[in-house]
Amino acid sequence: MRALSLLGAVALGVAAFPAIGLAQGDFLTAPTVKAPDRWVILQAGTLMADASKPVAKTVSVVVKNDKIESVRPGFVDASALGGVPAAQVTVIDLKDKFVMAGLIDAHVHVALVSWPAALRNARQMVMSGATTVRDAGSTPEVIFPLRDAINQGLAYGPRILASGAPISTTGGHADFRNGNFLQEQAPPAYTSGICDGEGACLMKTRMQIQLGADQVKVIATAGVLDNSDTGLEQQFTDAELKVIVEAAHLMKRKVMAHAIGAEGIKAAVRAGVDSIEHGNYLDDEGAQMMKKQGTYLDATLNAPDVVLKAALHPAPGTPAMSQNSLNKVMRMPEAQPGGIGRQVRLARKYGVKLAVGTDFGGSPSDEMILLVKNGGMKPQEALLAATVSNADLLGIPDKVGTIEAGKSADIVALAASPLEDIGNSKKISFVMSQGHEYVGPGFQLP
Repeated sequence: MRALSLLGAVALGVAAFPAIGLAQGDFLTAPTVKAPDRWVILQAGTLMADASKPVAKTVSVVVKNDKIESVRPGFVDASALGGVPAAQVTVIDLKDKFVMAGLIDAHVHVALVSWPAALRNARQMVMSGATTVRDAGSTPEVIFPLRDAINQGLAYGPRILASGAPISTTGGHADFRNGNFLQEQAPPAYTSGICDGEGACLMKTRMQIQLGADQVKVIATAGVLDNSDTGLEQQFTDAELKVIVEAAHLMKRKVMAHAIGAEGIKAAVRAGVDSIEHGNYLDDEGAQMMKKQGTYLDATLNAPDVVLKAALHPAPGTPAMSQNSLNKVMRMPEAQPGGIGRQVRLARKYGVKLAVGTDFGGSPSDEMILLVKNGGMKPQEALLAATVSNADLLGIPDKVGTIEAGKSADIVALAASPLEDIGNSKKISFVMSQGHEYVGPGFQLP
């Protein structure tokens, strides 16, 4: 089994500390010892470097530390690196695999409950091929430190773009105090984005950015899985929505909007949000508005698929769904024949930009399968959405989305081509995120 690259630099630093005889108080002024460069050569039988372009055969992807150094024709080895000691080079045989850019999940919730659950979620996400995820709302005290720990190589998981607590009205979809008076006295941290009125919404938006939010999540309409009976339409006023979006954009943050009802979707688009999340009741007018504004649709088809199964066939021992939620679930378009994927089919009709997000549970592969099966997308369109388009939506196309020199080493390999059958996207053989290997031949996490 190969050594765990995640901890290599950290281990070297710890080992070097006592060796140079420093007192603990001298740590901040101590000279650092630079770890040797890590080189990895991936010998790819088939490479889809960019989902918008044809694949290439017999190619090598050279990784130096956490970046892609080059993409070279043929299967090269350490001798091609010109003076790099062979001991610093790992060659990984993916000659019978389909290699592509790491998958991006544009809608997840990594840390809704506790640190153990968040650590488990992050590990499962990256091992399913999601090398980057956009967290759509988590407990700030957990998600921000977890994101930073992963970036520093101290925890297992994908690159996380974190929203912190979602911005929601009192009694809105993200107010977990709904129906529970006692929690009003000590609301959970997840509700730290609750606000009413333009001034409070301005402050709460800026607060999440102050805490470290990479983007802002706004609850533009009511939702399904909360203990309230407030419909499924707009909850913030137009003025409040506009303030939230303007405040975020002024501080260079994009805004993702939970939006289910048709009129609420249009209100969020008018306010200038960057993406509509879910969009279940999207109508023709809303789709035309989104096309004109360049607003993405992140339909998260996986969510209603999972929720419907839970409502119709609850697993033994799982918490019962509230009657309010059950009523709302069964009224959703997805509960009707052919309902799953309806908004995607409509969005495609008008040329709306599409993203790939799962919401909770599942993987980008699960979502892509639904987008193809129910949304009418072709496999290449789904793969493009999960890589190039998602990178654009997240605002990091310079880092991820394609395999090319200078970008982050976010790479996955599949046992068979997903262009022929999108179901093959679940056949994960290799995962590398930010240069760290999580899945691969002869390798396993401890």
